[in-house]
Amino acid sequence: MAIDSRGPASSEHGLERKEIKEKEILGRLRLYHQTSKEKWEAMQKEGAILSEKELLKKGLISPEQLEDFESTSTGEIDRLEGRDEYVFASHNPQGYGEVTLEIDPSALEINGAKVSTAGDWALFAGNPDDEKYFRESEIPASEFVDYLRNYLCNLPSPEWFWEGDDPEIGKMIGEGMMEKIQGNPEKIRKFWSLHPEILFPKELPLTYVKNVEIHE
Repeated sequence: MAIDSRGPASSEHGLERKEIKEKEILGRLRLYHQTSKEKWEAMQKEGAILSEKELLKKGLISPEQLEDFESTSTGEIDRLEGRDEYVFASHNPQGYGEVTLEIDPSALEINGAKVSTAGDWALFAGNPDDEKYFRESEIPASEFVDYLRNYLCNLPSPEWFWEGDDPEIGKMIGEGMMEKIQGNPEKIRKFWSLHPEILFPKELPLTYVKNVEIHE
């Protein structure tokens, strides 16, 4: 995984790590799916957020629309990996579309749901070592909260995950990209791991949507 979550809390940077309890994580964890107003209207008719593959099966989009970002945000790299069979979510809004759907964390218990703890597949595709690293980072979504208990303790600050606005994060991006060019991807992988992807198979029923925010 992007940051070793199996060991005891680290003392790196001279900071004391406290145990982070499941209740604390569930109190802060939010899951989001963002979309357009037009897509949101279609979702309400279907009663679910559908994966790209399901949209095709139901005839709601055509094969000709696959490269049209207004119709689907799933890319060709994702399709080659079979990720077009999933609905995507994140723990922070990503700025896509005018509608933000907040998903109840209970959706993590959906059978077949998983989390790419390393980040976005597109960042790893094309390099055998990166691809192997990415696939080994995937976990069942039902294990995500337990994963976070350890992961957050190994960050310089848990707020890096929740808020992501620490100046040190920007420094890590620059250093990480330079080190990756030199053959050491560890630091940039740590940055990418701050943005795990949550994937729900086939469709996500709207019964899991707990809040809707429409941006004008």
